Formats: sequence, C-alpha cells, structure tokens
Amino acid sequence: MTEEKRFQELARRAALAGRTGYSRFIEPALIETARKCAREAGCTVEFSGGYPGAERTVAAFVAEGDAAEYPIACLDIMWNTRFSTVGHRDLLGAVMGLSIEREMTGDIVLAGDGRAYLFVIRDMADYVSANLESAGRAALKIAPHEGDIICPEPEGRHMRITLASPRLDAFVSAGYDLSRSEAQRLINAGLVKLNHVPETRTDTGVDAGDLISVRGYGRMKIEELLGQTRRGRLAAQVFRYGG
Repeated sequence: MTEEKRFQELARRAALAGRTGYSRFIEPALIETARKCAREAGCTVEFSGGYPGAERTVAAFVAEGDAAEYPIACLDIMWNTRFSTVGHRDLLGAVMGLSIEREMTGDIVLAGDGRAYLFVIRDMADYVSANLESAGRAALKIAPHEGDIICPEPEGRHMRITLASPRLDAFVSAGYDLSRSEAQRLINAGLVKLNHVPETRTDTGVDAGDLISVRGYGRMKIEELLGQTRRGRLAAQVFRYGG
C-alpha cells in the first residue's frame, strides 16, 4: 500500500467513522499529500515529530471534536565523551542496525554533552531501549526522556542577501555565492530541493519560511523578505545551516 493510500484510509476513518488515526513517521515531502487526502475526505490533519521544528513527523487525521494524542516516545541516548565521539550518522546507523523500519523512527537530535534525543513510535520504545547498545565504538545508555525537550540551536549563520527577484535560481545564486548560470545548472540537474521536494524549474517562486537545499552546498532557510532596497533589488534574511 502506498503512503497516499494509507493517508486516504486514515482520513476516511476520521471523517466517516469518527476515529482519529495516525501515520508512522513521514518525510516532509509527504506532508502536502497528507493535507490533500484530508481535504478530500473532509477531516483535519495535524503533524508532530515530538518537538517543535521536527523534520520527520507523524500525521494525525483528527476526527471532529477529538484531540490528537501522538503515539511518539522520546528516548535519551547517552555516552561517555571522554572515550568516544558520536555523530548523527553513527546513531542513525546503529538504530537502523536493529532491523526496524525507518518509518518507526523520527528525528535524532544531538543535544550536546554526550546526549541525543531519539524519537520513535511508542510501541517500539521498549525494543529500542533493550537492543540499542552501541554506536561505532561508543557504548550507549538508553532511558525514557523525562521533562521538557530542549533542543540546541542549529549551527549556522544568519545572512542578509539581495537579489533581483524571488525566484529559486536567484536565491540559490545569492545564498550560496554562485553565478546565476551555475545556480540554474544545479536546479536543472535536479540537485536542488525546495521544502524537501526536488525542483527543476529555475523560475519557481520562493517565500519566507521556505527551505532550500542544494546537494554539496547545504541547506538554507528563508527567514524574512525585507522588501526592496534603494537600488530596486529584493532584500532577504536567510539562515545558512552548517558549522
């Protein structure tokens, strides 16, 4: 069954049977498909990944008069930083080594000081806790998270850029310090995503809140469109992710 078919079934149950239903964790590119299925069925859909700003989320197709109670658990992953350095890729590889489906797990958030948060479908929490013992050479300790989830600010820098128009190629050019022709080449080659979806049209409009990612160059969030400069160009505030 495709994800769209699953969404349609969950949406129909919410609209016709009055039962709120939940997907597994989904990629950001599927959010618009979930919204479309909810509109067609006449129900509401909401999203949560367990913390504000999550990339991978669970879609809740909410029945009228109901409130979403997401089946998400947060686990603390801990290791001794004196003996080991653990990165996101190490942890993801260790989790996938447990032979569980990717849709059962959400984001992994590095929290510093030898700690990370792992978001999982609640039914998988005990299994992961019992079996996730190491990542690379690092021994891990797993425990249910208690209290608030405080995620560190992402690494990167805020930038003010100016561009001729709010087109995708203009943002890629200005945001990554590339020529307009090189930006267009990257877009035409399918190496650019807009809000997690590959975009090959150079003239696609970009707005505040959009996320651009360019393979080999990283990600950039459009924070605010600041209006025209005295020279008639568009000014924008963006955030470039990265150390």
